[in-house]
Amino acid sequence: MNSINTLNSISAKTGIGGLVSGMDIDELVQSLTAASREKIVKQQQSLQLLEWKQDGYRTVIEALREFQSSYLDLLSASNFRSAGFFNTVKAVTESSAVSVTTTGQSSEGSIAIENIIQLATNQTIQSKEGVTRGLSASLTVDDISAFLDAIGEAPRHIAINLDGRVKTVTFDQDFANKVEVDGLEQALQSAIDDAFGIKHEDDRIIKVSFIDDLLSIEAKGSQLTLNALGEDTDILEMLGFESGQSNKLSLNSPIKYSSFAKELTPGLGGTYQFTINSVEFKFSEMDSISAMIHKINTSDAGVRISYSSISDTFSLVADESGIGENIVIEETEGNLMEVLGLKGEGASVTYGKNALLTVEGQLISRSSNSVNIGGVIIDLLKTSEDPVVITMRNDPTTLMEPIKKFVEDYNTMIDLINGLVKENVYRDFPPLSEAQKEEMSEKQIEKWEEKAKSGVLRGDSILRGLASKLQTVMMNSVEGVGISLHQMGITSAGYQENGKLKIDENKLEEALKTKSAEISKFFTSENGLANKINDLITSYTKTSGVKGQRGILIDVAGLKSTSSESENSIFDRMKRINDTIRLLQERLKNEESRLWRQFTAMETAIQRLNEQSLMLMQFSNTYY
Repeated sequence: MNSINTLNSISAKTGIGGLVSGMDIDELVQSLTAASREKIVKQQQSLQLLEWKQDGYRTVIEALREFQSSYLDLLSASNFRSAGFFNTVKAVTESSAVSVTTTGQSSEGSIAIENIIQLATNQTIQSKEGVTRGLSASLTVDDISAFLDAIGEAPRHIAINLDGRVKTVTFDQDFANKVEVDGLEQALQSAIDDAFGIKHEDDRIIKVSFIDDLLSIEAKGSQLTLNALGEDTDILEMLGFESGQSNKLSLNSPIKYSSFAKELTPGLGGTYQFTINSVEFKFSEMDSISAMIHKINTSDAGVRISYSSISDTFSLVADESGIGENIVIEETEGNLMEVLGLKGEGASVTYGKNALLTVEGQLISRSSNSVNIGGVIIDLLKTSEDPVVITMRNDPTTLMEPIKKFVEDYNTMIDLINGLVKENVYRDFPPLSEAQKEEMSEKQIEKWEEKAKSGVLRGDSILRGLASKLQTVMMNSVEGVGISLHQMGITSAGYQENGKLKIDENKLEEALKTKSAEISKFFTSENGLANKINDLITSYTKTSGVKGQRGILIDVAGLKSTSSESENSIFDRMKRINDTIRLLQERLKNEESRLWRQFTAMETAIQRLNEQSLMLMQFSNTYY
């Protein structure tokens, strides 16, 4: 928050600048207003010092938050507040049929699974057949005759879209002649093959059939759409099709205009209403199928619905695995679920199964493929007739490096805080004014400001209090755990190090081997070290809540990109200084204006005197 104006931008210069008197009026005005300018510079220097002080506080805030995120956050892999982090029991297996993960309750030993008989599955409901009407039309001899008469008058065209590839099929007299010789099926097949450049039957995707007066155009596994072309709007209708008719559903189309195989019957008001696992759903005819899918999948019904354009079927899969009726559908208005093949005779239901495995001679049945045995989470990946052996081994020394890194980063954090508190102050290097900067090179400015910034937080009571509290928390004992940092080989690095810690690695390794449970409690218990540090850091860096209820440093300096950025005590002080600078600048401008008016009046008076003197001299010369 810099002041709005600089001194260089202020000018009240008006009138004559010493042309008559020969005096340097600019210099005189500058000199006479020097005291006012100095007041503004002092305020601007105070503003700059506050900005640097705020930056220093924010550097500490970021360091605290980074330490908290690395070692005290629930999502951190090195969360010193979690008992699971201090559980050094690791589970291993050579089998590919399972994956294993230890928990805080894991212990050394082994688990023998004789076999995995079956995996847990989810209940599924799927359409038995394709749900679209497809591309089939009933044609009589008269219909074919009328079609041939139409194309005899002039060539007619349709567009066929195959998976986004669009080709034009032309019906002309040659086509009509081929129908007369080979029949409609062969003529239409040849016309489509020619359009798509098909030379061999094995390469054919689109297949035409005409059996018992039923014309069908199929493209299994592909999306096929027929469209009228240009002014040939009726030629498709003469073949029994509609423009835009497809063998697959368009999920963005309204339900009402979707080409379903079964007839849609909406409820009152053109709505479809049903429940899935007692969760109610209601859709209008103009809702799209994709909107229906999204609403079901984001609901609490515990299912996922999807449409396959390959098989042209819908499927509904329960989130919960295992035996039981995990999908219950009830239609209350309309027959949408039945049309989708998820209700009634068109639905194929596959019920879920429980996982079955034999452990130590006991048959175990679980509804999930994630099984907890002896504190080990066993994820079943596939069935296995071969035995699966899981071995749990304890190696507390794996905590050596994380604890060393914890202490190292703590030292870096305490070093930063103490460094700011004890930083040298260079009183001969105040913040530079804009005028001073204009006379210096960038390198000179950089070196000057390096000293000018130094010591802005020297002796700061907030940072001294924070450093003292961190040291107290680190060195205090934790009741009821039977161990301390000192007994782990973690002690003060000495008076000169200002609260930093050092580690006796041999002593730490021995403590981890013999007192791993006590070490875990020391850090993770309710009053443990990690929770104490977390609470302390939060008390200084909390950004939630209203002003006055946030962290101590946040209320003082705020944090960028949060509401506290403009709601903190330094911001308020900077705002008051800016107001003062604006007031002083306005006064300076008025003072300059007054002085210029006075000097201009003086110049005008001198000019008049000179003119009168000249007139007298001319009169005198004339007289004599």
